[in-house]
Amino acid sequence: MQRITKLPTTFTAFNTVKDYFALTKFKVVAVMLFTMVVGYLLADGVNIDLWHLTCSLLGVAACCMSGAVLNHLVDRFRDTQMQRTKRRPVASGKVSVESAFIFSMALLIFGFSILYFQVNTLTAVLSVLSMFAYGVVYSLWLKPATPQNITIGGIAGAMPPLLGFTAVAGAVSPEALLWVLIIFTWTPPHFWALAIYKRDDYAKAGVPMLPVTHGVEFTAFQAWLYCLLLSVVSILPVLIGSQGLIYLVVATYINAKFTWHCYRMWCDPSHYNARRSFRYSLFYIMWLFAALLLDHYVRLIAF
Repeated sequence: MQRITKLPTTFTAFNTVKDYFALTKFKVVAVMLFTMVVGYLLADGVNIDLWHLTCSLLGVAACCMSGAVLNHLVDRFRDTQMQRTKRRPVASGKVSVESAFIFSMALLIFGFSILYFQVNTLTAVLSVLSMFAYGVVYSLWLKPATPQNITIGGIAGAMPPLLGFTAVAGAVSPEALLWVLIIFTWTPPHFWALAIYKRDDYAKAGVPMLPVTHGVEFTAFQAWLYCLLLSVVSILPVLIGSQGLIYLVVATYINAKFTWHCYRMWCDPSHYNARRSFRYSLFYIMWLFAALLLDHYVRLIAF
């Protein structure tokens, strides 16, 4: 009797959905969406329109994921050279280039449409520009061209809190720009820590990340300097009066701890210290924006 080797249709469909979901880099996008929601709530106060918030979240998420899919397309040849990325859906051939491009454009059209018709034009335009900055400017031009790629390209990942604010206010404010500046300053020490313990992968793929071109010691030192700058930049919301004591205490503590991690990485740029710095950087940005929100609502209740 002949054995049946064909996979069940439901199993194949599940794998296909899983591959397309992997293209969206949802874990990365989720952190961005968290900062976007914080920006939205800081602008909205206590009068939250759940439908409007949902539309804003879906629209920004779709645009972010569109950029992530485009990044997979642009990086598909480099991804095959890196242990960390060689199993990505496009690089491994699980999703075709054409299908991935259509998926990216469908997400972009959906995201822009929902933001344009349900939120406002400014947020829709800024979301598309952010997607273009990451998916094209960073992925296609900056990443293979300069070791400062993540420093310059970090502006794309820094935009979500501003998008949350403009979704409500329909305009840009100095306070919202400070949130962008905070994430922009946080991005180099966050990503360079990853690049240090993935240096060999980047070198093999020919990507001129800073640890490849200037060495891990220099990169760790630069990460530490950015942490010192971040410690100053993250206090600016207090200096302009938009945040109070709760935020100041939390920011001071997590800045000290992040700076210490990066200092340890500079003293000993081992994979272990680089991984610790990278992991803590994720907690850092989550705690910082949570502190922004907590301080805001405590001050609203108090006054």
